[in-house]
Amino acid sequence: MVNLMNNAITENVPSAWYSTLENFIVKGKNAEIWDSDGNRFLDFVGGYAVLNTGHLHPVIIEKVKNQLEDFSHSCFAFAPHENAVKVCQELNLRYPISQETRSFLVNSGAEAVENAVKIARYYTGRQEIISFKGGFHGRTYLAMGLTGKDKPYKEGFGPFPSFIHHTEYPYEYRNISDNVAIEQLNKLLSKNLNPQDVAAVVIEIQLGEGGYIPASPNFIQYLREICDKHGILLIFDEVQTGFGRTGKMFGAEHVDVEPDMVTLAKGIGGGFPLAAVVGQKAIMDSIHDAGIGSTFGASPVSCAAALGVFEAFDNENILSNTLMQEKVMKSNLNIAMEKHNFIGDVRGYGPMIGVEIVENKKSKNPDKLKTNDIINKCKDNGLLLVSCGKEGNVIRFMGPLTTPLNHVEEAMEIFNKSLN
Repeated sequence: MVNLMNNAITENVPSAWYSTLENFIVKGKNAEIWDSDGNRFLDFVGGYAVLNTGHLHPVIIEKVKNQLEDFSHSCFAFAPHENAVKVCQELNLRYPISQETRSFLVNSGAEAVENAVKIARYYTGRQEIISFKGGFHGRTYLAMGLTGKDKPYKEGFGPFPSFIHHTEYPYEYRNISDNVAIEQLNKLLSKNLNPQDVAAVVIEIQLGEGGYIPASPNFIQYLREICDKHGILLIFDEVQTGFGRTGKMFGAEHVDVEPDMVTLAKGIGGGFPLAAVVGQKAIMDSIHDAGIGSTFGASPVSCAAALGVFEAFDNENILSNTLMQEKVMKSNLNIAMEKHNFIGDVRGYGPMIGVEIVENKKSKNPDKLKTNDIINKCKDNGLLLVSCGKEGNVIRFMGPLTTPLNHVEEAMEIFNKSLN
């Protein structure tokens, strides 16, 4: 079966898109998946932090089935459907922006980011955009330009828009303190850019691909102050931190800061493609007629799934479960850090946890080979994980937030066994 799958892949898809799993996935249930050879895995990749509500959540699947009894597609700009309006209404009610908001639905995180920047430049009449080293915002061209991690995402694909400027993201473990990052931002605004030319600052509350590094409330609050001072829009990229991933419904709740706009995706659709831009009414309504739109955005099926996601969060104590997950995981991982000289750091908001692997605690030199070795041993033992970080030496945990605690404990046992 393995050879058959590998042959099918290599003969039909580009090599850059090859899978790291040896077999096809054939079944999923909450935090478990099974492959074509019957091997069972705990899925702590979760479709790259998409399956916050797990594989085949029954409420979500029921709503999708009901929608498919009526119709499968309608382009909202021509023939609106109620599911899309309900999703926008829920987003406007739930996302922590105190001013009246409007929501616009698209297909993916990258598309949401592209539209947020597009709207910000239109509304402000300014051109320049600031984002952060280590940030990841997507693979389309503007989003790729915003991304602050070159390999593998940007290498060989340039040049990128000259109006995008990168500055340091706080990374305490690597001696980039809040004060250092603030100093670099101020240097950029005083020597390289006129703040009056900057339309927006785009930032992740916690870096995803950049190494699962959380930004402190202090740093994000400073960004809010700078943006307010110069009339710059603050855009949160919550594509990964949204919908409970950080232990709160949205990452903004950890830093007690309201953005002007936010991009959402991944967990919003329970495994179905959907994304959103949510922003202050004045900003979102500033665009001329048909200046934004999407053929497949606001898919009736994906919107039905999103309504199931909201219902699951409301009725199933998912956020409470994430706090128990966090407690189990951080307790185990902190003990492992004390035990093993090659674990340099354990960090993250809620159960969105990164484990940084180094040669030893003294040198802090990134150890990508050991990272991959640990991940492969975990896979051999039935736990799926992936890496992130500039040097590919951070192991991240992205399991469903609905994962039963006994499966979380099992995952920690497998991880510890693989470390040993």
